[in-house]
Amino acid sequence: MCVAKGLNIWDEIIKGQTMKRAGLVAGLLVLLNGCTSVGLLDGTTPAPTDNESIFIMGVTPDNYRVSLFPGSIKDGVFHQNIFRSAAVYAAAKDGYVIGKSSAGDVLAITNVRVVKDSSSVLQGANFKPCGNVKTMVFAVPKGKVIYLGDVAYQFVGQKVEVRYGQNIEAAQAYLDKNFPALRGKLEPLPVDLLPSQTSCTATPMYFPVYIGKSR
Repeated sequence: MCVAKGLNIWDEIIKGQTMKRAGLVAGLLVLLNGCTSVGLLDGTTPAPTDNESIFIMGVTPDNYRVSLFPGSIKDGVFHQNIFRSAAVYAAAKDGYVIGKSSAGDVLAITNVRVVKDSSSVLQGANFKPCGNVKTMVFAVPKGKVIYLGDVAYQFVGQKVEVRYGQNIEAAQAYLDKNFPALRGKLEPLPVDLLPSQTSCTATPMYFPVYIGKSR
């Protein structure tokens, strides 16, 4: 079941999800595996134009690198556009991943790469949402600085747990301190949790998902 756009998902709880553990995969992801980050913005970033938006999300710990790729939604399922590059592939810097994308794009977290530590380049394992697993999906508005929420990952036994939460005040304080052109501009953006078109062709790793309450 998909979450309707605009609905506050943070009080929902979804359990028993599965996520496929992948090796090095073909195409764009192979290129990303040789990098520590792509598309991560720094403090010199100007305010967004009307043709784009800047997004910020909290990600912990810093050895989990998230990939956000553009695509489209069809029948409640996210389909990645294999001909386009990642909007951002990065671990958090000081707790946050900040990127930008063109207005009208639909982005989703399509891969999480777990590495030994933040300096690792090649060694690591990829986890992709597959089957009925839902991942964060959102449409990019025009000319805004948007907050997507916080995502925390951890291994629990043989499983990986992800927890979604919100703390927009902390995100705004981070931007105010480190991104002068973005001071006072942050707005919350409701996101969807949707399955992707990726099929589980290997033994899936169970990936419980807990959605935390707003704060």
